[in-house]
Amino acid sequence: MDKLIKVKRPGLGVGDTNEQTASFDLPSFDLYGRHHEVTDAKTRVLVTQLAEGLHLDFEVVCKVSTTCDRTLEPLELALRFGESEFLAGPNESELYVEDWELNISRYAMEALPSEVPMQIFRPGTEPVKPESEGDEIDPRWRGLGDLFASGF
Repeated sequence: MDKLIKVKRPGLGVGDTNEQTASFDLPSFDLYGRHHEVTDAKTRVLVTQLAEGLHLDFEVVCKVSTTCDRTLEPLELALRFGESEFLAGPNESELYVEDWELNISRYAMEALPSEVPMQIFRPGTEPVKPESEGDEIDPRWRGLGDLFASGF
């Protein structure tokens, strides 16, 4: 179910602010070969009345249950994302605002997948980095070294 937040309030003068908080539900989703379950989603919305519209500043905080890429053990991510935008009119499709109502559920469903890292590791199980001797050249490329020799 969509969570709608009214951003325009009657009686606010220029420079007045209105802050609202809300909890809402988000569906689970599959991404990068893993299943992600949203266990908690909250938002804080701050609206400032301007002479020519509204300034909308909001943040979404989500807890997402998924699995570690190395151990496949359960893992919980805490993700934060949001926007800070000027609204000149009652509708802004990119922010999911229609008739001065912010559809925070639809915004979060659209934005959340881009906030999830491609690889997720439990603390202490970071990916193994190959041992390197600095800028060692792969032996297969050594023969090309003289092709672009600089005359300086």
